[in-house]
Amino acid sequence: MKLYYKALSGLIDDPHLYSTIRAGQVDPESGETVEALYDNAAQYCGDISQWLRAFQTEEYPTGDLMQYLHWPDDPQVEAEIRRKIRSAHVTVEASGDLLYARLDLDMTEDLTVSELEAFTEQIESQYRDGWGAEVEIMNIPTADGAVYLRLWHDGAAFFTGAAKEDFERQGQTVPPPSRASAMKAKGRRSHER
Repeated sequence: MKLYYKALSGLIDDPHLYSTIRAGQVDPESGETVEALYDNAAQYCGDISQWLRAFQTEEYPTGDLMQYLHWPDDPQVEAEIRRKIRSAHVTVEASGDLLYARLDLDMTEDLTVSELEAFTEQIESQYRDGWGAEVEIMNIPTADGAVYLRLWHDGAAFFTGAAKEDFERQGQTVPPPSRASAMKAKGRRSHER
């Protein structure tokens, strides 16, 4: 008898996928970036979160990224991930002065590590070329003026809540990329600010 073991991701225990972001202030007259916020973006968490809940375009009428994900080369993986994740909505979460993107997942069952990797690749693609690319070109109003949010950037890392908590306890701000919990950046956007 053969036993097949598939390691589980543990994402079901804390159904949030975090990632690093870039944000900056925008000049109200020119629409150009005035100042990158680096470690000071957390002050805009409420404004950005509220704006993300309402964000939609004709091409992207919902904030549920599961509506836009597609695995054309592996329909079996797609079916399994869709069975296990009912919805995936982007928001932001402050941790000290830092701001992270947080993907809130409605899950029925845990993903395997390989399914988490496939799912993260699709989220990465949406952040770079799909839904997130639309977010990137918008200005988000705040009491201090407009800011922009870039979900995709060089050095973008994805990680689970457990990895985020472990590294923050050690005084680090961003978990280093690993095979199961993060993806390294694969290239620059052509219209980076």
